[in-house]
Amino acid sequence: MANPSRRGQVTGLVSGQIRGDKDTPFSNTHFILPYGLQLKQTKNAGDTSVTIPTGVTFVYAIAVGGGGGGGSNVGAGGAGGVAWGWTLANSTCVVGVGGSGSAGGYTRYGNIIAGGGGNSTVAGILGGAGGAAAAGSTNYYGIPGGAAGANGSPAEKGRSGSGAGAGGAASTHGSISGVGGDGISGGAGSTSSVGPGSSTQTAGAGGNGLAGGGGGRALNSTTSNVGAVGGNGINILTGVITTGGSGTTNGSGSTGAGGGGGGIAGNGSPASGTTGGAGGLGGGGGGGGVTAGAGGAGILYLFY
Repeated sequence: MANPSRRGQVTGLVSGQIRGDKDTPFSNTHFILPYGLQLKQTKNAGDTSVTIPTGVTFVYAIAVGGGGGGGSNVGAGGAGGVAWGWTLANSTCVVGVGGSGSAGGYTRYGNIIAGGGGNSTVAGILGGAGGAAAAGSTNYYGIPGGAAGANGSPAEKGRSGSGAGAGGAASTHGSISGVGGDGISGGAGSTSSVGPGSSTQTAGAGGNGLAGGGGGRALNSTTSNVGAVGGNGINILTGVITTGGSGTTNGSGSTGAGGGGGGIAGNGSPASGTTGGAGGLGGGGGGGGVTAGAGGAGILYLFY
């Protein structure tokens, strides 16, 4: 049987790890990757069964929940939660779908559980980050989530946490809306919708993490509505940054849509016209838009 060593256990993952607005926290992934084991199985959304070889009693799992996605005319989604550790081998799993008009679905193998990212009406779940105006949530290890940033002029960035909070909303026309918080899972960028008026409306970018939050949407300017970029993630297996998709800029009477956040296994998609970009595979949050982008599907890695 595989030996469940103490390597890869959680420590102070949030404190001291958060940097500038477009830096991706956790520039390496050694704190969650197991030493001396091989990646044996990768499970995608829709998979429910696992076949483990005879004699393997313990399995090391990395679980990522689905990213949050908004519905029509709402803000961006938060990134899915990430959880990791040893668990007894078993024959079933759940891999969360990315949200579409809803929060993302959870991912579970044994006792390792990662929740989905939030959307505009649901906070993050079990480590998932906050969608538009929503807070993030406490994760599997008990690390608290981050609150949504306060509204204002300028609006506040979402608070850091296991699942970070969404950015706050701008309170005056033409000011920039809040950026999503950074964390293990990045929070959603805020919508910029104060108006109408002639000043440029600029949405908040998605927060960064192992999976990034979706970029916010912008509307109500008679001149320029600037949708925001999705937050960056990081590929857990390679250490390569996964990028958030770009937003769109549209004029009077239209909406600038936000890009999708990067997941742990794929880049976020750019927005197109007034439609938000989809979150990247592995928990990226969907971008805001007239039609918001869907969150990236969850993923499950099994090592033994």
